Amino acid sequence: MIVGLFGEDSHLTLALQSDLKEKGFDSCRSDQPLTQEQSQHLVFRKRQAPSDWKSLREAGMLLVWVGEPVESAVSFDLVLAPAQSEGEALEKLSRLVRRKLAGPPRPSWDEYFMRIAQVASMRSNCIKRKVGAVVVKDRRIVSTGYNGTPRGTRNCNEGGCPRCSGLADSGTRLDECLCSHAEENAITQAAYHGTSVKDGCLYSTFSPCLMCAKMIINSGIAEVVFNVGYPLNDSTFRLFEEAGITIREYRLKHP
Repeated sequence: MIVGLFGEDSHLTLALQSDLKEKGFDSCRSDQPLTQEQSQHLVFRKRQAPSDWKSLREAGMLLVWVGEPVESAVSFDLVLAPAQSEGEALEKLSRLVRRKLAGPPRPSWDEYFMRIAQVASMRSNCIKRKVGAVVVKDRRIVSTGYNGTPRGTRNCNEGGCPRCSGLADSGTRLDECLCSHAEENAITQAAYHGTSVKDGCLYSTFSPCLMCAKMIINSGIAEVVFNVGYPLNDSTFRLFEEAGITIREYRLKHP
């Protein structure tokens, strides 16, 4: 982290710099823009308000003005007037540094596992739609899966699936499709390695089809969380309801 102290060379500025130094920050003066890679703990001091403040902020710098408040186009993270007590100023700066070091809030468990399913979908070799799935038990990943042709056969993106290669319309020529679905592969991958998915939760980037729904029920999975809904979900949802499977949507927000 880089902390930029801008403004007059006052007793308060020196106290702030000294406090940061005790916390492990080095100090320097420079007229050159700094990058995040130069140091994770660096105090950067200049008297004038920075004209290049946007690039400094993009480099990860906290912008702090020490002195009388001035009209400025710069968006400072913290303005400390000289009249403030040293203790109050140090506490305000410490709170700001701690908050920035803590970073953004951690993702929820739903977001965490759904994003892993999203990454799994990137391994898909299907040319029609890329789907990923993750089976979780006690907040631990049991298995992952993505859609594509079966193990040991030619990949879909290499011409292995006649239906996908023929660019069939949605819902047609299903008898020609050789691609296994992501949910199916996540379940069979666990079985391949002798791992139970009973009472687990399945996260999928796409809601399950009817065939996968039957496999999910018979495998003992208790809950299904999906990101995007399949157009023909009515039969699947009715079957899940009858079997006592919890199903819910969790829509990822784009980062």
